[in-house]
Amino acid sequence: MSLPILLVVCLEIFSSCTTLKRYSSVRPKGTDNNLAGVDLFGFRLSEARPVNENKTLWDLSADAQSQFIKILNTRYPENEQFLKAMSYEYLNYEVPSVPDNYVKKDLRMIFSVTRQRDYGNKDYPSGPKLSPADRIEYLKITLRIPEDSGIRFTGWNMFTTEYGSVDIADVSFSRSLEIDASGLLLTDKATKSTEISAGGRSSTNRKEDQEIKYRYLKLNGRISNHEIEMEEEGTREIDLTGNILADLSLEFDKFPEILTDISGIKDSTGRYNEPDKLTIKFSETTVPAMETVKDTVFADLTMDYVFRNVINGERTFAEWDDHVRYYNGSVSKRVPLFTSGDFIPDFYCIGNPRNNTDRSIVKIVTPAKKEYSVIFRSYKEAQAFYEWLAGFFNTSGNLNKSVTIGGYRLKFKDDDLTGNKFEELYILPFYR
Repeated sequence: MSLPILLVVCLEIFSSCTTLKRYSSVRPKGTDNNLAGVDLFGFRLSEARPVNENKTLWDLSADAQSQFIKILNTRYPENEQFLKAMSYEYLNYEVPSVPDNYVKKDLRMIFSVTRQRDYGNKDYPSGPKLSPADRIEYLKITLRIPEDSGIRFTGWNMFTTEYGSVDIADVSFSRSLEIDASGLLLTDKATKSTEISAGGRSSTNRKEDQEIKYRYLKLNGRISNHEIEMEEEGTREIDLTGNILADLSLEFDKFPEILTDISGIKDSTGRYNEPDKLTIKFSETTVPAMETVKDTVFADLTMDYVFRNVINGERTFAEWDDHVRYYNGSVSKRVPLFTSGDFIPDFYCIGNPRNNTDRSIVKIVTPAKKEYSVIFRSYKEAQAFYEWLAGFFNTSGNLNKSVTIGGYRLKFKDDDLTGNKFEELYILPFYR
């Protein structure tokens, strides 16, 4: 074998052994919807968190921090007090202990992505022979709620696209140039018999090191009023099976509700006050529109994926020698997000539970002859007023008396609330 042919063969062998290839070969892709799956196995619906507007020392500019530290040093000369003062919150804003509305919620969802692992089974119905070297190369998860569900998405935790970077290899390039000159120098024609030999060699070398990186998509998302999308991209030895956590904000269709606040029930000694000592106030809030929001909110969950199936070369951990075939697939299912018990407010009232479809509850008649249901924001408030009513009607001479508080008269069904009617009343959830 001649030298040039040998060099070509050696070069071919060397290049075929490089690890910089993504794969050795790719076969025509196919379609298989049984290679991966997705499920929504956990969620938590909670009240929207209020924005903390309190300020600390570290929210100030550099100059302001310097001046403020000097003030703290003067006010708190002891070292321990000084360090504590540096972590205090200033310009405190009072955060209400109860929400102003009940239509904005935070939703945490956990998506679980799985893949088929029936390794080596030639009788697998979808066709491909699976191996531990297989992985999900790409996936896109879509969650859509019906437009008539009475809910819309308002935001989530994926405001920026998250990328990952992996080191592929370090590559060195070496270049050399060598000049070899030799010859004879002759004198003038008169002295042709005289010869002078001359020769020289010059070489230059250049070496360049390069680091090859690959940037891939770790997590990306899109959101609209009724749909969210999440994307992930795998890379070498990174399979996309596992759990994905998404925190969303959503808002319900709403309607106003009037809540009752009764104060002055007890005096400073803990004894019940007379009706003229009590005060009634009304507050307006917003709650989910029960007519448009379903009892159980369902969503359509879809996952589109690309599955990397290794046909040959799966025995090695490196992927550059794999012969692969890619499969496109898609799976869909309808999943429950939450039920009405997860989002309706825990308001309470005082009434009769015998007829759940048309319950009778205690109402208030204003001096202007307007009627409002007595709705309490919490069970504790309802219980306090219920016990006051029980104490009032148990007092001698009050059994058949009506109850008037600050000009507001209590009513049950079509008559004034008296002790005889109070005996059949209980504390009830208002929306259940």
